[in-house]
Amino acid sequence: MMMSGTSVSQGEGKMICLMVGDASCLGQIIAKLKIRPEVTPLQHKLEKIATDIGLMGTYTALLTIHVLLLRFFLEGYISRQVDLFSKDDSLLTFIKQVVHYVIIGVAIIVVAVPEGLPLAVMISLAYSIKEMSKDHNDVKRLSSCEIMGGADNICSDKTGTLTLNQMKVTNLYCGRDIAINIDQVNGKMTPLDWKNDILKEATDIFKPLIEQNISCNTGADPGPTDKSMIDLLYRTSTDVDAISKKHCPQTATRFPFTSKRKRMSAILENVEGADPTYKKRLHIKGASEIVKNCCSHYLDAEGQTKEMTDEIKSSLDDVIEGYATKALRTIALAYKEVMPNEHGEFHDLPENEDVKDIEKSGLTLICIFGIMDIVRSEVPGAVDTVEKAGVTVRMVTGDNIVTAKAIAVLCHIIT
Repeated sequence: MMMSGTSVSQGEGKMICLMVGDASCLGQIIAKLKIRPEVTPLQHKLEKIATDIGLMGTYTALLTIHVLLLRFFLEGYISRQVDLFSKDDSLLTFIKQVVHYVIIGVAIIVVAVPEGLPLAVMISLAYSIKEMSKDHNDVKRLSSCEIMGGADNICSDKTGTLTLNQMKVTNLYCGRDIAINIDQVNGKMTPLDWKNDILKEATDIFKPLIEQNISCNTGADPGPTDKSMIDLLYRTSTDVDAISKKHCPQTATRFPFTSKRKRMSAILENVEGADPTYKKRLHIKGASEIVKNCCSHYLDAEGQTKEMTDEIKSSLDDVIEGYATKALRTIALAYKEVMPNEHGEFHDLPENEDVKDIEKSGLTLICIFGIMDIVRSEVPGAVDTVEKAGVTVRMVTGDNIVTAKAIAVLCHIIT
């Protein structure tokens, strides 16, 4: 049993939720730790204004009472009508007059205190929430409106916010750059053939390696990047489920993707062409710069395995940078023949490290994908508008720096 708030570092699985909200352990802890919410800047200013107005009203009231008393005594002294010790009702008149002056002073204080100011501000903030909801901005707290009004920086996620989060594979590098058709008919991507539309050469070498790598290195709930590659397999009529069941049973060793690892890999079983006695092969998929640096060999345009030299690495860097300047996310695929007991019985040593030894070297680069995520049409105009208002827009992404800059240019974040 896991408590709410528990972080799962890696792996996949299913769970049943028993408690939610305040009934969960985390909810009970939060309920015990509840503190008075911090005063917002606007509330602080309102309190200061109300205090200043109240003090000013008090001083004015005291001054008014003293002036009226002084006037009363001066008028009485001049007309000789004030005699507090006479036997008539002069003392009673004086007391009544003082009480009257005090009432005037209290009235001044009551009028001076701005009781309706907080209500007026709250009504204006509620109106702001209503207007923002028309722009599909769901504001839950009134204080958020005034906090947002003081913001001078906006940090925005790229994928799904600045872009449509509908990624498509547009380029493939297999010893040469291949442009992939992304035309649609009736809202659906057109079918492709590996030999006639994509590879054309060395299809028998690249096709099974690419299909195995993508089919077995995709989780049950794939993200946009993984989904773009899976969609490419579907367009080529590849039976993804059949490949996954054949080579990646539930007992297969998997190393899932994390933001720290920037790669995911699986050890496939029943692989033809691997060690005839062991029939296992490591397939890895991840950030092109990282995967490329772990490769000692690569497949050329004819599907031949060649040694990875410094010159080839420099050439691949140019390919990656070329894709990045087109605002394409680059993903590299690689494989490695696995020997029995290589880095442990399950090939997962060292257990206390994120990246396993078997993933670090001796890989053979298969190909590099260029994946496009289209920028939302309304984003450039929105960025221009907020920047004219003095607000700086910043994009947050885990993409290659060159890719990030290219997308930032399309979004008008940088020029």
